[in-house]
Amino acid sequence: MPIVERSLVEVDRTEALELEGIDVSGDWNTFLRSRVVQDLDLKVADWVKGQPQGETISRCWQCGTCTAGCCLHTDFGLEEFNPRYFIYLAQIGYEEELRRYAQTVWRCVSCNKCVERCPKGVKVEEVIHTIGSYLTLTGAAPESPADRFDRAYTENLLRRGVLDEPDLFRTYERLEGRRTPAGELLRMGLKLLGSGRLHTGPLAHRTRGWRRMGAVLREALTEDERRRREGLAPSPPPPGGPP
Repeated sequence: MPIVERSLVEVDRTEALELEGIDVSGDWNTFLRSRVVQDLDLKVADWVKGQPQGETISRCWQCGTCTAGCCLHTDFGLEEFNPRYFIYLAQIGYEEELRRYAQTVWRCVSCNKCVERCPKGVKVEEVIHTIGSYLTLTGAAPESPADRFDRAYTENLLRRGVLDEPDLFRTYERLEGRRTPAGELLRMGLKLLGSGRLHTGPLAHRTRGWRRMGAVLREALTEDERRRREGLAPSPPPPGGPP
């Protein structure tokens, strides 16, 4: 009997049915939806392969070792987090299906068990995050709290080369539109002060030579963002072809 993916089966289910004293309970009018997909687009795989962290996607042969060892999939029971399937969808260009997992892809905790166990040397964790970046850049995945924190963290670090924890916290709160009670702020501030990590206000300092180094890093980040977005642009039509 062939194995059929559950999502392709539509069932008109009857839990209990008796007809003239005979139990006829079961699944009725069961049929398979069409498996023909006409809108595959290999630009997804091409874009992922074109990124430094996604170039090993071509090595994947779909053995499933990554998913079998994934702590989210196996230990925490998040069955929809399936690295093998995400890579497969990107490889064949099934973007419509891949967009269904736009939020789930970012659940990866970077434990790298998949990377250690992959028999083909696929850097699974990096590839999954690259696929997530594609979904974010194409608007399939709205900005998450983690994305906003990353944005606040990067901008905070670029200012002086060291973190200003209170400023980072205030920035993230503003982005999230929330406000922590004053008592809680005081408690956290005292802990930071006691740990020697409170680098803010009159205690703030800057990494030596950071003005020049920070400018270089900003330029590199801007160029990386430009290059990634440029790779998403549609290819120009061939000479003499349709516009």
